[in-house]
Amino acid sequence: MRTIPALVVTIGLVASLTACATPGAGTASTCAPAGKASEAVSASGAFGSEPTVRVPAGLTATGTQVSTLRQGDGRTIGDGTPVLLEYTLVDGATGKVAQTSGYSGTAAPITAGSTNAGALGTALECARVGDRLAVAMPKSALSGSAGAPASSGAEDAAVFVIDVQRAFDARAAGTPQLAGDGMPAVVLAPDGAPGITIPSWSAPKKDAEHLLRKGDGATLTAEDTAVVKYTAVTWGASTADSTVAGSSWTDGSGAQTLPLAEGQVVDGIRNALLGRHVGDQVLAIVHQQGAAYVYVIDVLGVMPR
Repeated sequence: MRTIPALVVTIGLVASLTACATPGAGTASTCAPAGKASEAVSASGAFGSEPTVRVPAGLTATGTQVSTLRQGDGRTIGDGTPVLLEYTLVDGATGKVAQTSGYSGTAAPITAGSTNAGALGTALECARVGDRLAVAMPKSALSGSAGAPASSGAEDAAVFVIDVQRAFDARAAGTPQLAGDGMPAVVLAPDGAPGITIPSWSAPKKDAEHLLRKGDGATLTAEDTAVVKYTAVTWGASTADSTVAGSSWTDGSGAQTLPLAEGQVVDGIRNALLGRHVGDQVLAIVHQQGAAYVYVIDVLGVMPR
């Protein structure tokens, strides 16, 4: 019998500075099915508070299974949707609680379908905000990735009871704006991931910004922690010299939390975001360590305070 080591499941629930289906809508091919293991789990207690979880002794699971213990009526979660949740993790072999999210409302979002979220990210697809879910999976899935092959046989189960608290847009939902003079060109993939084309001329000497999409959500202040997706490329001496420096759309991490207090983030990015709105997509040219970088940042939401 293997027990679940403490803190084995960080699953991206940490603050730090991706997507195929239509944002906010799961598909039959991405929804995890219910099964005997998940259906054997029960939980009592108020939604949003740590529940009392009951698991049959020696519970095993084959693949990831999801059952709905409480039906919500909020938006449906699809691939690429950032989700705020609270969870209790139980060792299916012993029935003992191995870990919880803390139920403090401070956990960073995880992104459904993102590689870093592994089997838990897969389990969230097709759920609704307000759901309480019972998720049963083999313990080996805790350290696996979303693309890892499923175990061929039953294993001791890891059981999550998840309260789906809130979901953000998977991409900036604001109204497209006119391109900026002298700015790099930005095109969007069907899922919203930006592609950035660096022009042939040199980067501006100072930081600059341009609004690509105009949202109408909450205004970002220095007291906020923004929920964002971003892509950054270098502005090289020629188009051929420009490279992708990072992208939460493609690196498996999904949406990120970005504190906007002074000193918490590079000044050029902070200045480009302060006063912006949820739903905005911002192009920012930022000078860091002697080089110019072009960021395209989707503002998806604001973390609760």
